[in-house]
Amino acid sequence: MHIVITGSSGSIAEPLVELVLSSTPHMLTLVDHKPPPEDKTISDPRVKYETRDLREYKEYVEVVKGADALVHLAAFAQPYLASPDVVHNSNVTLSFNALQGMLNDDWPSRVLTTGGCYSQERNLKYQYFPVDENHPSFADEPYSISKSIAELQAQAFARAYPNMSISALRFHHVVPEKKRFSGEESLKRNSFDLWGWTESVAAARACLLALEVEWTGAEVMYIIGEEQCVLPGEATTEELAKRYFPDAVLRKKFGPQDG
Repeated sequence: MHIVITGSSGSIAEPLVELVLSSTPHMLTLVDHKPPPEDKTISDPRVKYETRDLREYKEYVEVVKGADALVHLAAFAQPYLASPDVVHNSNVTLSFNALQGMLNDDWPSRVLTTGGCYSQERNLKYQYFPVDENHPSFADEPYSISKSIAELQAQAFARAYPNMSISALRFHHVVPEKKRFSGEESLKRNSFDLWGWTESVAAARACLLALEVEWTGAEVMYIIGEEQCVLPGEATTEELAKRYFPDAVLRKKFGPQDG
């Protein structure tokens, strides 16, 4: 299989490339808006690099031509990395180009990364825990709106082209290893993210598995660690939920460290 990975300098792409090269015979085209540093360049006959501005549709079409699958990671990963108009318009254009550009070769599988329930702090309104893919969105700023639009695009393309398999993965705080939160200030600050995390290798594995699905259509999936990051003994999951989100309904009995 020939896989195109866009956003190849990001925190998910690096472990994904390592996983593909160590566990599969797949070929890779790695795409980013700038060349990789010399010390990060992989010398392997199965790896090819492309430097492209994928906001230009023609560039996206050219770079994916002849490939078998796509992992679309190219996006502004945080709302503060550029001005609101650039973050929103770039992300929406990139996700559309990813979906539309693949139609030329009639590929069976694509992975489209989106995001979690991002919102401005004052508007966080969790209705229930654990949060699942059916939880109402409270997107209220350009970054989260762009991610919601990407999922809407995926659903629309899946309706229009029933042979497509589109996995829209909601990654949450991807890091190489778990951090530990302790103290009231830290707990309050990280309540914004529900004290959650995703191990980068697990995120990479999810991308690879999503290319092997046998269903067609578009599916939104949270990819997140099973345990939260609060220091054991500091507060249980249920205590945290009741302290910071007292109006949310607990739909199950949580273990002390359950995420």
